[in-house]
Amino acid sequence: MQTLSQEEQETLRAILRKVFEEATVDALLRALDRLAERQKQESANLHQLVKILQEAVRDLQGNVEQLNRGYASIAEGLARLMGVQTQMGEALTRLVEAQIRTEERLARLEEAIARLVEAQAQAEERLARLEEAQARAEERFARLEEAIARLTEAQARTEERVARLEEGQRRLEEAIARLVEAQAQAEERLARLEEAQARAEERFARLEEAIARLTEAQARTEERVSRLEEGQRRLEEAIARLAEAQARTEERVSRLEEGQRRLEEAIARLAEAQARTEERVSHLEETVARLGRAMEQMARQVGALSDIIGGDLEDAAYIAIHDVFTRELGWRVDVLERAFLSWDDHMLEVDIFGRAYDPARPKYEIWIVGEVKYNITVREVDRFAEKLPLVAEYLNFERGEKKERLIVPVCFCYRARPEVREKIYNMGFHLVFSYGRVIWGKEGPPMARRKRAASRKAGR
Repeated sequence: MQTLSQEEQETLRAILRKVFEEATVDALLRALDRLAERQKQESANLHQLVKILQEAVRDLQGNVEQLNRGYASIAEGLARLMGVQTQMGEALTRLVEAQIRTEERLARLEEAIARLVEAQAQAEERLARLEEAQARAEERFARLEEAIARLTEAQARTEERVARLEEGQRRLEEAIARLVEAQAQAEERLARLEEAQARAEERFARLEEAIARLTEAQARTEERVSRLEEGQRRLEEAIARLAEAQARTEERVSRLEEGQRRLEEAIARLAEAQARTEERVSHLEETVARLGRAMEQMARQVGALSDIIGGDLEDAAYIAIHDVFTRELGWRVDVLERAFLSWDDHMLEVDIFGRAYDPARPKYEIWIVGEVKYNITVREVDRFAEKLPLVAEYLNFERGEKKERLIVPVCFCYRARPEVREKIYNMGFHLVFSYGRVIWGKEGPPMARRKRAASRKAGR
């Protein structure tokens, strides 16, 4: 693998900027350069090994020629062959170590693929939520269709009532026609009465009794006419009320028609919004597909780089934390390394785990437990805090419960935001930076709180 050219570095930088911050991109490019230098060094070593093998072949050829000259040079040739054999054994050992490193990189690549699968699952979950939202929208459309159906039924009932009103109006007109006919008959009867009155005047003397009866009948007729007039007035009032009711009905029908029109317009707008929603969902699906492909490509390009940076970061953490506790507290610190703690049915992975000894308190069993991140966040600090009780449970299981045991939580990073530093400080954790600076927790350095408690007790 050769060192990247300036154009290749700019292309890779543009790709990484889409995913990471500028500082992270710079760190990744530096790690890639270191990887290229290591590969170049390994290639140089391989070329050197080939040269050694070529020299050995030439030596063998010389040995064959010397065998023709005499038996005395055979011992010297055998010695050189043994030296070459030793070099080949060392070369094979280096090849085996390189194979082991390759397998470790493949394992880290599998972890990166697992994270990609998890990201894909999250994307599918978001699509499922979109489908649920679509289902809810369809339910709302169904309820809207039911409301429209009910409005349609109400419209049909209104039209039926209007039809009944029209039928009542028709019957009322028929009744008025019959009243008009009865009025005509009454007028005709009055005309006949007038004729009878004329004839009665001629026969007045003879028909006084008949006139008296006729007068009484006339009175009754006038009374009936008065009643008819009163009925006619009430009928006119009823007709006026019916006309008002008809006007109100027509007004309500007009309002219903207006509501029907607005409802149809709203349905049309909803249909347009649904079409736009479906179009946006299609665009979103295409975007998700492109994002999945970009993530796959990015995983292939960045997977190895992230593993290399993680390994370099942990190597720096082991050295810096060892130096801080040795320099600042005078402790003796054993080897610090990544640990996989297993007990019962539990499994816990810890970035930094190792034993430390305080010469001033040799009875104490001290364990350094650390979290390593390039740019540590508040959530990562919380997750690290959740691991500490599990580490204590593991130590109790493996080494038994012990009162004089101290777990020292340490966070290592290149940088941390002010709120993250405050979080680490308030939780009593210790923060170590890559350049060797340490910020002790709010209770001070480890064992310091025990010193203060002992001094207060002695003072009392």
